[in-house]
Amino acid sequence: MQGSWSNWSGWVKAWPREIATPETEADLQRVVREAEGNVRVAGSGHSFTALVQTNGTIVSLQKIAGLLDVDDEHERARVGAGITIRDLGPLLHEKGLGLINQGDIDRQAIAGAVGTGTHGTGGTLGSISSAVRGFRLVTAGGEVLDCNSDVNADIFDAGRVSMGSLGIMSEITVQCRKAYALEEKGGRMPVEEVFARAPELRDSNRHFEFFWFPFANEVLTKTLNETDRPVRPRNRLPDGADASEDKLFRQFCEIARHVPLLRGPLQKFITRASSSRYAGSEGKAYWSYDAFPSDRNVRFNEMEYAVPAEKGIDCVREVAEHMRRCGVNFLFPIEFRYVGADDAWLSPFYHRASVSISVHQYHRQPYADLFRGIEEIFRRYEGRPHWGKLHTLGASELVALYPRWDDFIALRRRLDPNGKFLNQHLRRVFGES
Repeated sequence: MQGSWSNWSGWVKAWPREIATPETEADLQRVVREAEGNVRVAGSGHSFTALVQTNGTIVSLQKIAGLLDVDDEHERARVGAGITIRDLGPLLHEKGLGLINQGDIDRQAIAGAVGTGTHGTGGTLGSISSAVRGFRLVTAGGEVLDCNSDVNADIFDAGRVSMGSLGIMSEITVQCRKAYALEEKGGRMPVEEVFARAPELRDSNRHFEFFWFPFANEVLTKTLNETDRPVRPRNRLPDGADASEDKLFRQFCEIARHVPLLRGPLQKFITRASSSRYAGSEGKAYWSYDAFPSDRNVRFNEMEYAVPAEKGIDCVREVAEHMRRCGVNFLFPIEFRYVGADDAWLSPFYHRASVSISVHQYHRQPYADLFRGIEEIFRRYEGRPHWGKLHTLGASELVALYPRWDDFIALRRRLDPNGKFLNQHLRRVFGES
């Protein structure tokens, strides 16, 4: 099938020769073997980089999905690689399980979240990729490899964060845990108090993060902790449907876009108004799969870097100062999250506890000028880019950030010597001509 493809923000577009939607692993093998030109995989389009862009073949895994099997003894689930995190949560819950951690967006296909090192928050909790215990990989020649810590261990270590550059995952085995509930609390806190208490807040909560509109003198904190309190049902809107707060924030974005001088007052107003969601001494208790996600329907583009945990406060302070002074119009807040170390070769958190700092720009505004200066700050703090978020780094810069970079490149060339799974973006990232 021919057609066009666009990512969620609308800034990355492609007009491939074919958009294939295989229904089985065997179908996927055939598509890869017979494809003319390069092959890229599309999940739900929540990456902001040009990972999917190609004029060759785009493969959608939406029909290779579902919960395939549960290992009750080891609390593991085998899933089709195309299932979204949102769809997976209730299916696991029916089996008495939950994901160990997840991010605050759950629209991603599990394979896309794994392949880009997507994460949640938690000082001792790794990325979604760190919970992977095995996967099946369709290679450039159409063969299938089982990969885990015992079989094809090097491919397992490289492939857990590989952006679809080694092959296409058809199945993923995920480490889970018994189903659990989380209580959400938070509110406003003065910026300097948060900075002073950040390590304490990280260590005394299972999950701690904050959102900072740089023109405001307070931040919005959020914590999630396990609870035995009765959970309430969460009636989420259908995917993509606007809640009242989405409509209001979109209006604010449009106002700030046309009247840039109002961005500061609007940021202060939003900070004051947003704390009302945490009113009361008791937080909101939900099952984990309902507690983690936030339905973000106001579209944006995003840059995110992981910096060493001990440098996070200094880095975010400098980023906010730059954003206030650079003169570029913006409205979205900075997001600050602690993430534990893991061992996937190209994970931004490889052998390093980190702080993930994210900046956003409304999708109807250009982002390059804003992100350029912020990226220079991230680089001074030894930042590693999130592979699904915007960055400008190529192989010459990345080799110094990832100790196993050369090992990954050698493995990638061995598995895919002709570059079937590379597009222009990945050729720049990996330094392939």
